[in-house]
Amino acid sequence: EMKSHVYYLASDAMKGRNTPSPELDTCAAFIAREFASYGLKPVGANSTFFQPFNVQRARLSQPNSLALRTSQGDTSYQIKDDFVPLHLTANRKASAPIIFAGYGITAPEYNYDDYRSIDATGKIVLIFTDEPQEKDSTSIFDGARATDHSKLLIKAENAMDHGAVGLLLVSTPTRRFRRPPNPWPSLMKHAPEDAIPLTLEEKIDSRIVCMQIGRSLVDELLQGTGHTLEALHQKIDATLEPQSFDIAEKFVTMETALEAEKFPTQNVVGFWEGSDPVLKNEIIVIGGHYDHVGVVNDSVYNGADDNASGTAGVMEVAEAFSLCQTRPKRSLLFMAFAGEEKGLFGSRYYTGDPVFPIENVVAMLNLDMISRNDTNEVCIIGSKTSPDLKAINEQSNEAIGMTLNYDQDRYFMQSDHYPFYRKDIPVLFYFTNDTPDLHKPSDDPEKIIPEKMARIGQLVFSTAWIVANRTERPDFVKVR
Repeated sequence: EMKSHVYYLASDAMKGRNTPSPELDTCAAFIAREFASYGLKPVGANSTFFQPFNVQRARLSQPNSLALRTSQGDTSYQIKDDFVPLHLTANRKASAPIIFAGYGITAPEYNYDDYRSIDATGKIVLIFTDEPQEKDSTSIFDGARATDHSKLLIKAENAMDHGAVGLLLVSTPTRRFRRPPNPWPSLMKHAPEDAIPLTLEEKIDSRIVCMQIGRSLVDELLQGTGHTLEALHQKIDATLEPQSFDIAEKFVTMETALEAEKFPTQNVVGFWEGSDPVLKNEIIVIGGHYDHVGVVNDSVYNGADDNASGTAGVMEVAEAFSLCQTRPKRSLLFMAFAGEEKGLFGSRYYTGDPVFPIENVVAMLNLDMISRNDTNEVCIIGSKTSPDLKAINEQSNEAIGMTLNYDQDRYFMQSDHYPFYRKDIPVLFYFTNDTPDLHKPSDDPEKIIPEKMARIGQLVFSTAWIVANRTERPDFVKVR
């Protein structure tokens, strides 16, 4: 049955399930029909199995401004020459003192944290692009390969998690820049079609004001501090020690305004209510993304392993619960997320606008790419977020006998469990590792291992069953 689901979702007719697309909508309807056939309860909009949300493509509106106040007076700066809004900025004004925060990275796995000795609460952080020792094969940051810590979204979320109200991004001085990079078609003579990526329409409190700035402005910010851009960059890269500091007696007021063309899509949600009068108010989320990357250069990227396989796993675990003669004590919410490939859109939207109070979620189990490689091995990512959950998963595995690989946490921020973790929810991410077909047209249904998918489904079911029937919630550990 899991094989049948994968062959349907990853067929050429579904054209790679891009977000948004009519084919993704067709897949959502298919998943909803399956949920209904299991007896799951619709808890989405208008008593359906759908949680609608919008993705959007932005363009500049008015006003977009930046001004610096020092003891010498106020200076206003020019869009394009001195600053440009970033596509994930919030539409509002931020006025605050400045703090330099290195690369803006918190990476405990590398014993590195630019925020270690500073308080960014209520401030605007000035940070570098990229990550320390960029393109250095000996770097602790996974050698020459860029990690997730270099991504703009992760930097912005980390700044927000540390209480910042705004972010000023500056290119590392090795890039020899004068103006900030400009992605906005309205500020170009000839704009590439993909200049502005799709973003997620979020609540205003889910973003902070973000800009990238040019060389003259960053030099003005650092003037009088005893630091230069080059010296700060060189010292961080040489020592891997934070060089963060408050920029005294300087105050920035920055405002961004974007308009957006909006495109609708949806998560698919199905609810299985628990039996205990009290514990049924607590929820275990079992989810995986059902989108992929669509059609590229006339080639269909079917995304069988990524992630028709995980979607099939979510569906079959849901059906397994529906066939039990006894309901679990806690409730379960089964979710197929849209837009994971664009930036975890569906899971980010759900955790920002949940169907049930997010604090009632006791655990999130994520299935993403569960059908390939060694038939006996499954990677378990996120186990450090909960020793309880890890122990329960290992207890469940005693009857299944899979090899549990805990060495792939470099993927921790790359799938739909991560927004739940940011809400202090323990997570496990079931994953069978990369393949040569990842994000290629060759990720076809013929290459999946249905028996492996089934065993992982059994492991997820058993782990969820134990969590759903324990008196205690799993513990939670903040790991980054």
